[in-house]
Amino acid sequence: MRMNAHFERLLPPGQEWFSPKEVAAVIGKTDQFVRDCFLNQKILGHTANGRAGLRHEKRQRYQIHREGVLLYLLRTANYEPEDFLAQVGELLSHCTPEEKRSLRRWLD
Repeated sequence: MRMNAHFERLLPPGQEWFSPKEVAAVIGKTDQFVRDCFLNQKILGHTANGRAGLRHEKRQRYQIHREGVLLYLLRTANYEPEDFLAQVGELLSHCTPEEKRSLRRWLD
């Protein structure tokens, strides 16, 4: 299994661009964490100046492409998908027969 395919499942299908808040929901962090990572170039994307009212500060809008989110997930993963599946298999090998039957019903 390719690693990006493993992480691709974490992202909403068909969505190409994400806000910091949406990325935060995917990676389990705050939107401020995502903005900080964006500014430090740990998460790659684009900035756009938002409209500001008279005598107001200009607002920066961050747009993060799907590939930027995937790249962040790939860089920060401390496992390979195969390692993850092997560990799940190890956990399941210790289940009782009744637990395994329940899991099979749930998976089907």
